[in-house]
Amino acid sequence: MRTSLFLGVVLALGAGGALVSVDASAQNARAARAQTEGSMVLSGSIDIAPDGSVEGTLKNEDRIEPYIQDFLKQNVARWRFEPVLREGRAVAAKTPVNLRLVARRASGDGMDVVLSSANFRNFDPKASDAVGIDRMPPPSFPRELMEMGGAGEVQLLLRVARDGTVDDVIAEQVNAYVAGSARAMQRMRDVMARSAVTAARKWAFIAPTTGASVDDPFWTVRVPVRFFYGGNGDRYGKWQVYIPGPKQSAPWKVNDVAADDAPDMLPDGGVYMVGVDNGPKLLTPLQG
Repeated sequence: MRTSLFLGVVLALGAGGALVSVDASAQNARAARAQTEGSMVLSGSIDIAPDGSVEGTLKNEDRIEPYIQDFLKQNVARWRFEPVLREGRAVAAKTPVNLRLVARRASGDGMDVVLSSANFRNFDPKASDAVGIDRMPPPSFPRELMEMGGAGEVQLLLRVARDGTVDDVIAEQVNAYVAGSARAMQRMRDVMARSAVTAARKWAFIAPTTGASVDDPFWTVRVPVRFFYGGNGDRYGKWQVYIPGPKQSAPWKVNDVAADDAPDMLPDGGVYMVGVDNGPKLLTPLQG
């Protein structure tokens, strides 16, 4: 099983490696590629038995390589959740799940693959106990980024005021899909971050009207923004190769208890409150 997983990842990343920009020398390209990671995000649902044992089902399994399916099924089968209670009684329950696999280069020609994170919640635009969307037009694709041949993703961290406006916003992390010189990649990240942050300052949200967070002085949310040519495309079941950027800390207090700290962990089109995890509680390690 380990061999088939390793070979599958090597072949996938070898075929879909990060591009090299025109101003990158061979040495710069090698240095950038040495930092490359691969990420795959999958979704599905989990049936939780009254005793906390689980059965999981992935969406669109026909689009997922068998070695990935086997790897996940072996790990999910070991999961145990805190029993879901209704009126003090343990009951069967169903929950959504988003899973993230990460492949990183190891010593020599090796590759380490791990089940990096999982969350058990989806964005519900009708939920009254969470921050909702009022107005959130996406940023335009920057001309400078297009001229550079750049692409990537920005994870935004926003502080939402009680009136729904954006008090503050930072680009928490910017991952590049294109390799190049250190100077070119920094410029690329700056362009994407600036475009995403500028757009986010004009967004408006709907404050929670119920739930435990309704009286909070502000709310922190994460929003993923992706800069692709021709749109996001269909990435399901495929490795996304990228070069991770440094992670920035918010200047305000953030109580982060969720395991959704990767920008591609969050499905597009949603707003995800930080420090709020209403999903079932996993008692065992993600990867056994």
